[in-house]
Amino acid sequence: MDRNSQSNVSKNVGIVKDIFNIGFFIVVAVLALLSYLQAKKTIFSPIKTEIFKYQLKAFEEVIWHFQNKGEIELKNDMNMDSIIDINSFELFSNYVSTFMKGEVSIDEKLAKEKMSMASGAIVSIEFAEKYIQLVGTETTVVRSNESPNDPALKLAEWNDRKYGLVHFTEKYHNATVEMKRFQNSPLLPSRLKELLKDYTNLMEGTLSAVGEALEEASKNMPKNFPTAKKLKNFNPSWVSNIHNDKTPKLEPKAREILNYINTYLGVDDLAKEKV
Repeated sequence: MDRNSQSNVSKNVGIVKDIFNIGFFIVVAVLALLSYLQAKKTIFSPIKTEIFKYQLKAFEEVIWHFQNKGEIELKNDMNMDSIIDINSFELFSNYVSTFMKGEVSIDEKLAKEKMSMASGAIVSIEFAEKYIQLVGTETTVVRSNESPNDPALKLAEWNDRKYGLVHFTEKYHNATVEMKRFQNSPLLPSRLKELLKDYTNLMEGTLSAVGEALEEASKNMPKNFPTAKKLKNFNPSWVSNIHNDKTPKLEPKAREILNYINTYLGVDDLAKEKV
């Protein structure tokens, strides 16, 4: 065999070795990747399972809050009957002190009991500008304006009153805290948090609507309760009926929240698979 033939054979052998080596390393790399992916599944699957369990628990709390509740039950969660009762009593007391002082007496013990139910209040900007005065850096007081003696002026002033201060109860406060807790959960998807924020806004709108109801009721009180005898018929349910016409609806958003969870978890699809 001449030198040229030997050289060609050596080159071919070298190429075959290179191809073999490349193939070997490719096979090793693929096997290593497959091993890593399998190991990754083995290592992280239990962690994912645990996270999903916690997420299901978070979903369960939201479902429990809204499930099988209509408009009345959702308002009961916010303690709206008590809130309207407290603020209606204050409206009643203000009406007596304005128009029937000396004719009708306010039960001071009952007044304290009513106000002890209140744990806080919201104040509109308009009300604050007109009635609240800053004293020092943190203290505020509600301005007490002298009521005129002239009946016509009294009536005009009464009709001009604003009801931007609405007392709420501890139960209402706790309900809003729970909504914020849901929104701050790292386990719930962002879209669900947006829906919960929308619901919180509806809760706040429902509370603000109490002020609107009081304002409308106050303007009708001189006509509906012109005498002490007529005033005995005053009932918070009257204010509640006005409030129902002004408050935003809670149930549609509650259903939207539950439907989103149903879709997110694929509950309907799972049911079909079992069938």
